[in-house]
Amino acid sequence: MDAPVVTTDGAARIVLAREKPFRLGAVEVRPAAREVIWPAGRERLQPRVMQVLVALARAHGEILTRDDLTESCWDGRIVGEDALSRVMSKLRGAGEAIGQDGWRLETIPKVGYRLTAAGQDPDAGQRAPAARPISRRAWVALGVGGVAAAAGAALWLRAPKAPDKARVLYERATNALNSGLPEDNQQAQGYLREAVGLAPDYAPAWGALAFAYQAALLFTEPARQPGVKAQAEAAARRALELDPREPQATATLAMLAPVWRNWTTTEQLYQRALALHAHDPQVEHIYARLLLGVGRLKDAVLHGEAAVKGDEFAVWHRHTLGLALWSVGRIEEADQLAARALARWPRHYALWFLQLQIFTYTGRADRAVAMGEDLGNRPLNIPFADVELHLLEARALMTRAPADIETAVLANLAAARRGAGYAENAMGLASAVGRLDEAFALAGALYLDPQLVGSGQRFSTGRFQVASRRQTHHLFMPPTAGMRADPRFPPLMRQIGLADYWRTSGHSPDRPEWARAPA
Repeated sequence: MDAPVVTTDGAARIVLAREKPFRLGAVEVRPAAREVIWPAGRERLQPRVMQVLVALARAHGEILTRDDLTESCWDGRIVGEDALSRVMSKLRGAGEAIGQDGWRLETIPKVGYRLTAAGQDPDAGQRAPAARPISRRAWVALGVGGVAAAAGAALWLRAPKAPDKARVLYERATNALNSGLPEDNQQAQGYLREAVGLAPDYAPAWGALAFAYQAALLFTEPARQPGVKAQAEAAARRALELDPREPQATATLAMLAPVWRNWTTTEQLYQRALALHAHDPQVEHIYARLLLGVGRLKDAVLHGEAAVKGDEFAVWHRHTLGLALWSVGRIEEADQLAARALARWPRHYALWFLQLQIFTYTGRADRAVAMGEDLGNRPLNIPFADVELHLLEARALMTRAPADIETAVLANLAAARRGAGYAENAMGLASAVGRLDEAFALAGALYLDPQLVGSGQRFSTGRFQVASRRQTHHLFMPPTAGMRADPRFPPLMRQIGLADYWRTSGHSPDRPEWARAPA
């Protein structure tokens, strides 16, 4: 076994990738995967919350001080009271969500915190995970690892333990996947293929590999997408053979379901996945995307918030929540989200364009122009011409000069022939400047005759259209408000199939008139 990482104060710093799974009453805790598993479900915790859970579990029901926790979970750094309180609130909430199988987290005023498994006496002296010292001021935790499963117990109690190297590779891969960038996706695939080679029975690594393959579809040419999809399905099914409740595999199979014109069935699939894995951040995210695409914008906000809460380090969760907040007019919150996200992931293309679009279409086109002209902060790996195309939009909406509008519209219409993403942007601009005939013509090309828009490419940067998906959320965003107010919009909804979804699912769009036939 690897030696614990020790801080300057002698505390054993908690490195999740090195922690072995253990039992806490009826709950199995898998630190490396950040999962807690109980007979009725499972949930993934945020990294800091899992570190604190491990630290408190090591103490065997004894009280840990704030200093103990900062040394082992924050490397001894100064931690604000609010930050510690937020982590404790999330840990307490996770135990309550599990119910009678969960744990009890006590706050001992002016002393510290104590954790016990549900139904256990906090003074009875518990045996928990492998012993490691917390700090010089804490007790040295003695005892063996988690209790082994009894004969005949459920499969989730018999999961094999993966070698340390495989768990480290898994954790590095899941961190890499959070960026949503193609190069990081490829790196994650490499880590995960090595992990399953070292540990063929390591279900979380197979689940993460399935998710990585699925996420790569956006960066895969259409001719190669069936092969990548088959890889994702195979990895997911291998994970589920090893652990029928593996959450990443379940989420991957849900994500692979065709959404386009299949909204009702796919929504039911997402709901079943969430019933199996409550608040799974990946499923919450794709559910939020589906809801945006069917005009249920307020519901999209709720699921977008759940996705970010479940995994605050996933870029695309932030992006989707930002879109949802903007779509319902919560501009201040959308601004704050985009600014905070860009502070964490500077120059990430999805976040950068999100902020630029919000500025452009909320009466602050001058700020969008200034943002685009700051060459040192433009998004990485995006062609100069693509940024300039967006700046033409911003300048046109800033000046409202007919010549600027004409220039921007013609440039975007020309770009629309090169890919669906360009066509979506052109549709929004045309609608925003009152060129509704051109906006509806683009909508027809995008949603009724996709062959008219490129050959599967979305943008010139190696992003492609996935055959089973269409980005219908653009029809419900602020730039296309003019289209939604036009009598041609409800017939378009019927042609696309969204009117059927609203009728058969029992869920209306946020504005019933979007589905109403003209008088």
